[in-house]
Amino acid sequence: MKTYPELVLEELQRDNTPRTSAQIEAEITARTGVTPHKTAVHGAIIALRKRPNVHLIHTLTNPRKYSLAVPSATVKTPAEINAEFERNLWAVRQGRGQV
Repeated sequence: MKTYPELVLEELQRDNTPRTSAQIEAEITARTGVTPHKTAVHGAIIALRKRPNVHLIHTLTNPRKYSLAVPSATVKTPAEINAEFERNLWAVRQGRGQV
């Protein structure tokens, strides 16, 4: 049996649209049949925020809507940035006839 934070995380991963805690709870109840106590989703969200690999975002207006942060694109290393800069600089100089 999964813990309630695991069920909340699974639901957020299944559909990443921002949803209120009541909507998340309704989806979990419909899928699993588990009826939690009234603060279970908030407790699960607090527990998930403590995990380093889970990045939750929420709206600032009430009722708050929660979703998972989408992972950003890969970050280039300084060596990759320098190599790309040199390629671009060489192409510009070649285009101007400075090579």
